[in-house]
Amino acid sequence: MGEKLKVYSASFTSFYYFGGAIIGALVGTRLKFPLFFLVFPVVLALFKRPKLGLFVLILMLSNITLVNNLEFPTKNMEFVGTVKMVQNGSSILQLSFFDGEKWRRLGVDVLIYKEEPLGTIVYFVGELRKRSSYPIYYAKTDYYVTANNYETFVSSVFAQFEKFRKFSTFVEPFYQNLFGNSSRDENFIKSGLFHIFCVSGMHVSLLYLFTSYIVGILTYRKGLRTVFSLFLPTVFVIGSGMGLPSLRALIMLYVAGLLRILDYKINAVNVVSLVGTGMVLANPEIVFSLSFYMTFFATIGVLISENNLLSNIGGFLGSAPYVSLINPVNPFSIIATILVSIPVQVLLFGLTISYLLFTLKLYYLSALLLYALKPFSWFIETVAIVFAKFPLIPQHPVVTFAFAMSFITYIGLVFESKKQKQELS
Repeated sequence: MGEKLKVYSASFTSFYYFGGAIIGALVGTRLKFPLFFLVFPVVLALFKRPKLGLFVLILMLSNITLVNNLEFPTKNMEFVGTVKMVQNGSSILQLSFFDGEKWRRLGVDVLIYKEEPLGTIVYFVGELRKRSSYPIYYAKTDYYVTANNYETFVSSVFAQFEKFRKFSTFVEPFYQNLFGNSSRDENFIKSGLFHIFCVSGMHVSLLYLFTSYIVGILTYRKGLRTVFSLFLPTVFVIGSGMGLPSLRALIMLYVAGLLRILDYKINAVNVVSLVGTGMVLANPEIVFSLSFYMTFFATIGVLISENNLLSNIGGFLGSAPYVSLINPVNPFSIIATILVSIPVQVLLFGLTISYLLFTLKLYYLSALLLYALKPFSWFIETVAIVFAKFPLIPQHPVVTFAFAMSFITYIGLVFESKKQKQELS
């Protein structure tokens, strides 16, 4: 008989702790708990309430570590740091500031309304102002200068991606919509497919699924399959600017892959919640990011089922409540998502392979693959044009609630199906 697998908890314990981290950070915007409150988790643990004690501890830590108000000696300060993430039209900086005597680490991410290459050194004189979403501070500069005359692995990959994006656009302008540039095409927005054409956690999860399927055909060895399945998503995330949603999804996939290698039975909700809790504790400000929640639930939706079609439906339902908060909803968008799901995965896989060929200076092979992928892009554009003609449902809390309940129902049905399969086997 084979060795019995170690079982990763089938409960939703990690989701419980994730909720504690979110609550603690949100409360921290209005109320900061004093440090001596940390004695309460210890007391709960001593009175044989370890789960509740850990919940309270996580809540306290996210509350205490949240940086709500920054105070500086003068209005205009000197700041220096590097671009850690790039998003459409702006950059997120990791900064230090000069307090008059020495440079001190700032401790929060700061938005600059300029798109700079990943890894660029930024120096500016100015002030930080608050905003309502993540990053909760943006820079208002009086003097601004950059330097990028050095090269790291991450910055070189990103620079190469920029060259490849221009190269691929000559073959088919549509490719940039999937490979680093968010599309604002009206057909994509009205058809309900816009969320697929943003560099997001769903992007990364879909690329991982298809890569895993291809690698699974070539090898059955669990370790190799996991490593190679993560390689292309990693290259994609670095090259597309290490955007927050895609980076979060990649970290979640790495944790899930590690558990698979260690022979744990994966519970997608617990794995993603575990990573999400760590992210909130490391950077509590992300609780103000709508894309964080969208990535979180879309990744759960994709990973919760091994069926490719169900994974795409799950990814759509996981992101739909948040998309409905931003844009009017196309009631038939789930059908459009199902139709384009496989072509999108093929394109993501093919574009990443083409990028690797481009990096190896195999330009003709790279271009040949790009031309071979054109029918898939034409099909996706056609679906978007057709479904854009359907009427839209205006934004409303009821619509958001309906999508949320649909996602919860989907999760319940998938778990019930898995339970029945286990009972029959």
